[in-house]
Amino acid sequence: MPSLIEEIDGRGTVSDEVLTGGLADGERLAGVELVGCTLRDASWAGAILAGVRLEGCVVERVDLSRVRLPDSVLDGCTFTGCKAMATSWSMLREPMLSPDPTTWVDCQLSMGSFSGLDLTGGRFERCVLTDADFDGARLTDVVVDDCTLAGARFVRADLSGADLRGARDYVIDVREATVTGLTVDQVGALGLLAPFGVVVE
Repeated sequence: MPSLIEEIDGRGTVSDEVLTGGLADGERLAGVELVGCTLRDASWAGAILAGVRLEGCVVERVDLSRVRLPDSVLDGCTFTGCKAMATSWSMLREPMLSPDPTTWVDCQLSMGSFSGLDLTGGRFERCVLTDADFDGARLTDVVVDDCTLAGARFVRADLSGADLRGARDYVIDVREATVTGLTVDQVGALGLLAPFGVVVE
């Protein structure tokens, strides 16, 4: 099976193709724009995607663990069944125009860093976000459905209008985050009271 670099074959833009090539640990893919592509069934664990733009792409069952994304952009992508352990999403570049929201479904995202990112309107469905770092992230209107957030950090995060009714195991200190319009369920409300030492029986 060819590598992703071989599949792209030096092209600057690849549109509407199905790509299944992998990237080796430490291998670097740079300066490529992927538009409307489906990327599936590959391992990119430990690879470097530098200055890569993914626009309207579907990423299925790709191992993105420890991937580094300096100056790369996600615009309206969907990640399904991916593993991305300890991945530094926070290296993504903020584009000139606000990107379309990105969706993560059935993904393992533990220990990932989303620090400082604008994730406005994004969705996390049936994901594991244990020990994820959302410090300073903009999570306006984000929906977190049927996900665990045990150990996740939200210092200086903007959760305005976010919907955490389907999230569990989180603790958020509302003194250290913006929570105007945040929606939670009764179980999740315990995670907002915990920093104050309130016990609900």
